[in-house]
Amino acid sequence: MKTIKLFFILIALIGLTSCEDVIQVKLDQGDPMITIDAFINDMRASQKIRLTYSDNYFSQKPNEPVKGAVVKVKDLTSGIDYNFVDNNDGNYLFNLTSADTIGRVGHQYQLTVTHQGNVFTSTTTRMNRTSKVDSLISKFQEAGPFGGKEGYRLAFLGFDVPGDTMDYYWIKSYRNGVFFNKGGDINICADGAYGNGADGFPFIPPIAESITPFGEVFLKYDVCRVEIHSINVETFNFLTQVQTQTTNSGLFATSPENVKTNIKNTTNDKVKVVGWFCISAVGFKETIVQ
Repeated sequence: MKTIKLFFILIALIGLTSCEDVIQVKLDQGDPMITIDAFINDMRASQKIRLTYSDNYFSQKPNEPVKGAVVKVKDLTSGIDYNFVDNNDGNYLFNLTSADTIGRVGHQYQLTVTHQGNVFTSTTTRMNRTSKVDSLISKFQEAGPFGGKEGYRLAFLGFDVPGDTMDYYWIKSYRNGVFFNKGGDINICADGAYGNGADGFPFIPPIAESITPFGEVFLKYDVCRVEIHSINVETFNFLTQVQTQTTNSGLFATSPENVKTNIKNTTNDKVKVVGWFCISAVGFKETIVQ
């Protein structure tokens, strides 16, 4: 009887594996659109806005850079224009001195990109206050029985800024200057948690500990840097959608959808643009893992 049962199990397995067919999906190829990555901040360092052309869904090559555009950020509160210089690689740069900054809390800003007769303009965005990183702590983790990495997991300590309005944050972490930039690494929160009831409280462990992404560790003498970027609710919702779409896989995956944009073409509705503009105040701290 055991032999007969084993025989039927093998037949079932062969039947299941033999039913796998490779399906080649052919998608319509639309005209490339300009994509604008305009996340800038109040840090006293060179600011960058990146312009590229969109590519086909299954393309594996880097997006083509947009060259020859005129890129400007205007502080609507002070009336100051900041003109970004074309670096001829898709990056448009504004160099700052160590005593200067673009971003000022409470000021309103607008992005304008002019390219081949088209004027792309962002919705007005306000730079909100941010929190600070009080300290960074580390804990050694031994290799697990199923192949987990051995090393240090870091977390940060900090408090949400108390007040009547809800604060939204994007917490970025770096290892030796390299940003953890996968979709699953996006670490955003409302106040010190994920919604109401955390005003003025410490950042909860799932947020504080996510500066070490799942499956990653720091080694001794690695440099860990953590930044808390202030964002508005629209940017919070945008990043939530980005995270959902970039981690949308597996048995319960949903149909892909277009990610939101807060930039529009003000001269020609037929020439589309996608991207996001945000200006953030940043609190940060870094440490050498010991």
